[in-house]
Amino acid sequence: MHGALHTLITVARDQPHLYQMLFRRSGHRPEDLTEGLDRVRRQLCGPTDDPTADRIRAAGHFQDEFLAIVTDLAGERNTRHYGALLLTSTHGIADMELSGHLDTDRLRTTADELIDTLVRVAADAGRTT
Repeated sequence: MHGALHTLITVARDQPHLYQMLFRRSGHRPEDLTEGLDRVRRQLCGPTDDPTADRIRAAGHFQDEFLAIVTDLAGERNTRHYGALLLTSTHGIADMELSGHLDTDRLRTTADELIDTLVRVAADAGRTT
């Protein structure tokens, strides 16, 4: 789990176009992708006439793999709840870091420390059920 969440943070840091594509808000149409995002989509999904279907397939595959990891960590009963908590929190952490709002002088923490805390919370939930 650490690896999966740290990878999301690393992608946000190093490949913001890919990260943006993974977490694009609804209402942003695939045909509005910039060339950089379109190139990343083609690399992830291959050529197709239906970019929306490719995006949905890629997102579904990512979610399935992610939830399998969460199940191993937090237990089957907690999978959806902690999966949502881990993913939304990681997304918020990445966004705060990218925007400069995760200021270590004020908050005295880092993205990596916050991810470690999230994983501990989910693992604790798995041990208590």
